[in-house]
Amino acid sequence: MWNKLSVRQFIQLYDIETNTNLHLIEKQVKMLSVIEGKDESEYDSVKYMKLLELLHDKTSFFDNIPETKPVDIIEVNGRKYKFVHEINKLTAGQFIDISHWGGNLMELHNAVACFMLPIKNGKVQKYGSIEHGVIAEDMLDARFVDVHGCLVFFYHVLIEFTNLTLNSLNLKAENQKMLMSLARDGVGLHQLN
Repeated sequence: MWNKLSVRQFIQLYDIETNTNLHLIEKQVKMLSVIEGKDESEYDSVKYMKLLELLHDKTSFFDNIPETKPVDIIEVNGRKYKFVHEINKLTAGQFIDISHWGGNLMELHNAVACFMLPIKNGKVQKYGSIEHGVIAEDMLDARFVDVHGCLVFFYHVLIEFTNLTLNSLNLKAENQKMLMSLARDGVGLHQLN
């Protein structure tokens, strides 16, 4: 199921799971609806024990989170995007957008859109050549495992880069420790790891 789960579905499931205003059975029905792509009303006549069995069958994949790896290209909705692997290839605009969108799982699609460059006629386009919102909308339909792999990879690169940068600065030890703590704890993408 992980290979079939979209970013949109993941966000919806996360939202349902964390919603404290929903009763348990409401969460169960909503989750099944998201996973199976059916209307919630289709579960109204299902016996509750059968619903629980169905829910277990459909959600047991969550017990085995696969190891994900970054992909070079994400193809979704008839468009292709290149994932930027190298931190030194990111623009100031991308860093600004990353700092804005990172850290909120409900904005996962917006965060990953910051790392994606559109490919048109076989050529990688520059960041901003397509509106961020268009790429983010496409990322909602991308496979979650692909997006997760890219963001976890970049998170590790960003932490390493931050540590190297802070270590190379000529700072007092206490200031360096404080900045490294802020960098480690303040990078919102760590929620995805």
